[in-house]
Amino acid sequence: MAASKKSADKQGSESAVFEMADFFDQAKAAYPDNFAQLAQAVEEDRRSHLYLLAGPGDEEKLALALSFAQLAFGQNDEASQARIGKLDHPDLVTVLPEKKGAAIKISQIRAIVPELTTTSLEAPVKVFIIDRTETLTTAAANALLKFIEEPAGPQLIILLADKAEDVLPTIVSRAQVVHLQPSPAVAEKAAASLAAFQDEVQPLVFKWFEKVVARDVSSMAYLQTTLIKKISEKDREEAVLLWLQQLSRDLLMAKTLPEPTLYFKQLTGFYQQANSRYSREQLQQLLTTFLAVDQLKKVQIAFQSKLEKLALESAILLG
Repeated sequence: MAASKKSADKQGSESAVFEMADFFDQAKAAYPDNFAQLAQAVEEDRRSHLYLLAGPGDEEKLALALSFAQLAFGQNDEASQARIGKLDHPDLVTVLPEKKGAAIKISQIRAIVPELTTTSLEAPVKVFIIDRTETLTTAAANALLKFIEEPAGPQLIILLADKAEDVLPTIVSRAQVVHLQPSPAVAEKAAASLAAFQDEVQPLVFKWFEKVVARDVSSMAYLQTTLIKKISEKDREEAVLLWLQQLSRDLLMAKTLPEPTLYFKQLTGFYQQANSRYSREQLQQLLTTFLAVDQLKKVQIAFQSKLEKLALESAILLG
């Protein structure tokens, strides 16, 4: 994917998805109420200079952001729309993941600093679109905040995220947050994507958890070479953490109750093996350790590091 409008053509076929000639119609169909809200803000000349668009739909969110940019430009001709759809407008700067699911790097934010300090060339406003804002590190967010608070001229900065609560508070507090109301089609697409992720990755999570509980030294290698490669987005990370908490809860319930209600009944054999090896107190400590991971959700460290921390702490308390 393109890191900015200038590098779009260098990405070959990966940039093709962003050559959206129909982004205007796509945005209207995906978020009709939000589209009307943003259009009205432009029409009534009461738009803010910083927006956070939060909700499901990766390509659809970008289409809405591009539509907002075109409305702000006030250039409704086909030629302008074509340039915007190809990320080739001189007053449009985009910061997009370098590949699907990747985080936004601080180097990408630093790369647009010269653009943030200059004014528009053709349109009455310069527009910046920054995707996956929830992945910004504190350093990257701080690099951006300086220019958000002191814009060089008329600017519109559009930040995109799946959930507003996953974005750093220092950014959220300065932005006008728009909670996206997706069409049924967009909502169903997001649900189907999460279901497909569960089918593929949940068995890998089970295997890694079994290795951790067995204090298998290969758990770290398995995490690095297999599991972590399948987890690239914030909502996917949260799903994995939930499954791990449910697994640790199942272990304790299977140890303490004669007929426990389990999240994952198919793992009864594994639970029985673990229960014969560890005491109730150890399994209680294990559950406490995995529940405490909720405190790490807002900590800006790599997800792999969080799982490695869980594995090390588990090995210590089960040893």
